[in-house]
Amino acid sequence: MLGGIPGKDPAEVTNQGAKEETSLIEVADFLSESQIYNLSLFRLIKYCNVSQICHKLKGFVEKYQPSASVTNSKPVKSGVGTFLSSINKTEKKEEAVVPDNNENRPPSNSLQSLVELLSSLSMNHGEARMVLTKGSKLTAGRIRFLLLDPANQFQQIVREAHSVVVAGGTMRPIAEFRDQLFVSAGADPSRVTHFSCDHVVPGENMLPLVMSSGPSGSRLDFSFQFRDKKETLDELGRVLINIVNIVPGGIVVFFPSYDYEKLVSKHLEASGVLARIEAKKKIFREPKTSSELDKVLGDFATAVRLSTGAVLLAVVGGKMSEGINFSDNLGRCVVMVGMPYPNLYSPELKEKMNFLNKTVGSVDGKQAGQVHYENLCMKAVNQSVGRAIRHKGDYAAILFVDHRYSRPNIISQLPGWISKHLRVVDKFGPTIPQIRKFFREKE
Repeated sequence: MLGGIPGKDPAEVTNQGAKEETSLIEVADFLSESQIYNLSLFRLIKYCNVSQICHKLKGFVEKYQPSASVTNSKPVKSGVGTFLSSINKTEKKEEAVVPDNNENRPPSNSLQSLVELLSSLSMNHGEARMVLTKGSKLTAGRIRFLLLDPANQFQQIVREAHSVVVAGGTMRPIAEFRDQLFVSAGADPSRVTHFSCDHVVPGENMLPLVMSSGPSGSRLDFSFQFRDKKETLDELGRVLINIVNIVPGGIVVFFPSYDYEKLVSKHLEASGVLARIEAKKKIFREPKTSSELDKVLGDFATAVRLSTGAVLLAVVGGKMSEGINFSDNLGRCVVMVGMPYPNLYSPELKEKMNFLNKTVGSVDGKQAGQVHYENLCMKAVNQSVGRAIRHKGDYAAILFVDHRYSRPNIISQLPGWISKHLRVVDKFGPTIPQIRKFFREKE
C-alpha cells in the first residue's frame, strides 16, 4: 500500500521520480486491502502490552544503533539483516563518519507507533479515515489514523460520569471545543459551563500590541497574496531592526511555517538586515531535526546570558511553540509574524472540514468547516504567545505583526488576559516609545 517491495531495503528508491502523495480511505477498505481484517487485533495488542516488547525493542535499538551514519564508496544498506550480519565483521574499511541529518528518519520505537495504530483500528471509532502517504521509497511512507468525530469516543464518559472536568491553558476559542466534544456527545448544553481564570501575571507586566503598519507607513499584511512580496519582506526587516534596538534579552520571532521562515531569512540575509541585527543580538534558527533542538536552545540561552541578548527565529506549530518556556530574559519579547493558517489543501484538513460542513452545518452564518479552519489558526497563535510569560514576576512584550489582528473577531479569540490589555496601533511610530517605556519601568 505504501509502495514497498518485499525483500528490498526500505531506504532504497523503488519508484524513481515519484512525488509524495497523500490519499484517504475508509477504515474498512484499509483493513481489507492490508489483509489484517481477519487478525485478532485485541490478542496482538494485549501480547505487546503484557510482554512489554515495545520497550525492550526500544532499549535494544538505543543500545546498538549508531548515532552517526557511515559513508564510503559503496551505497550503505540498512535493515535488520544487514545490522545483524555486521556484528560479526572484524575487518574494518576506511569510512567517513558524518552526522545523521535525515529528517524523515522513522521514530526509534516504531513498534509502539504500530501498536497505537492497531489500538485505534480496534476501537469503536465512528467516523474515521486512514491517511496514506507514499513517496519514492518506503521510508518516506506514512500511515495515520484520522478521527473525524471525537464525540463518538466521549459519549460513554458524558453518559456515565457525574461530572467531567477538562482543563487546559490554551483552549480558546472555546465554542467549537464545547459543541463538538460535549454537546455532540449527548450532553445537555445547560450542563456545560466554562470558567476561565485570569493570568497570575499582573496587567502591567505585559505589553500586547498590534502593529498594523511598518516604519515606512506600509500596511503590514502577511496574507498569502502579499507575504512573499519584496515590499512586505523589506518592511518586516525594518520592524525587526527597530525591535532589536530597544528590547533587552531574548526575542522569539514566530513565523507561520518553516518555508516562510526560510524565505524571510534568505531575503533578510541578502538585504543585509540579518547582519545589522547580529551586530546587536546573535541570531538562531529553529532546526527541523529534533536532534539539534537542545543544542540550539542551549546556545540561545548562553547568548542571552552572556551578551546583550539573542533572537530566535521559530515556527508556529514547530518544536519551540509548545512545551518550551522562554521565561525571564530568554523571552522578553514575542513577535508573531502573520497569521498561521494551516494548509487549506491538506487532504486531512479538507476531509475534516467536509465532515463538519455535513454534520454541523453553519455556525453564526459560517460553514462549520471554515470556523474550524480559523480556530486552528488562533489556537496555534495562543499556544505560541504564551511561551514568554511563565510566572507572576515575569514580564514581556507581545507584538502581533499583521493588521488582521486588529479585527474584533480575531481579538475576541485571544486569551482574555491578553485581549483586555491589547492595544491596536495604526501607525508604527508610537509603538517604539511605548515599548521603550515598558522596559525602562522594569529595570
